[in-house]
Amino acid sequence: MTKSLKREQVDLLRFEKDLLALGAGLAALSSGAAANAKDAVGGFSTDHVALVQKAYLNLVEAVQTAHSAIEAGAVNMGLALLQAQGQPKEDPPVLEAAKAILGMG
Repeated sequence: MTKSLKREQVDLLRFEKDLLALGAGLAALSSGAAANAKDAVGGFSTDHVALVQKAYLNLVEAVQTAHSAIEAGAVNMGLALLQAQGQPKEDPPVLEAAKAILGMG
């Protein structure tokens, strides 16, 4: 389970990196295209660029939510494992849990 979770995190980080690169390209292309198309189609090009940018931001937000969910799941599984081993006794602060994982607490 841990290996698949770690693999999902790595894959998601790679996708996030690609997604940010896509955003940079999208920003450059959409602003240039909107400026050139404004003469031909008027305000439609600006509206279309705004819709594409909004869709991109929605995708980024969804990916961020997925990443947060995976991290929360990993933390919960780690704490459950520690509690099954008898430490820590109750829901600890994150620093205490990290120290326990490293055998420092």
